[in-house]
Parts: sequence; C-alpha cells; structure tokens
Amino acid sequence: MSTELRDVPNCVAQNQLSQTRFWGGENRMTCVQITQRKAKGEKAGIAGDFFNHIQLTKHQARQLAVELMLFAEDREVEEI
Repeated sequence: MSTELRDVPNCVAQNQLSQTRFWGGENRMTCVQITQRKAKGEKAGIAGDFFNHIQLTKHQARQLAVELMLFAEDREVEEI
C-alpha cells in the first residue's frame, strides 16, 4: 500500500515534485518515491514515458537531504 504525500511546495508545472510513501519490503522498510513530470520533448524510455522518479529508503533520504541543504546554502562539497 502507498500513501500520496503533499507535493513539494513552490514547484509547479514541469518542475512539480510529488512524493509517495510506500513499503519497500523487509530489507528497505518504509521508502519514498519522488516523481517529476518529464519536460515536453524529452526522450522517453519504455518504463517511464511521462515521468522521472527516484526511490529512497529513509537512510538514503536523510543523506540526500543533507547534501541538498549544503547545495542550497552554497556549501556543497566538490568531488576531487
């Protein structure tokens, strides 16, 4: 079973980001899927004709949130 969470605020049109919480199984447990509508004209694959998505465990979401906050604050860490 999955649950639709609120869309990420202030992201509209092709930049709209939606969130879905779902059970990822005994190993992954509760996960989140972030979905974004593909831009018009973007080449579509068989599995995702209209959307891009990423699925994350809670641990992955926490780690990504840290990196995104660093980026948003102009403090991102560059790969050497």
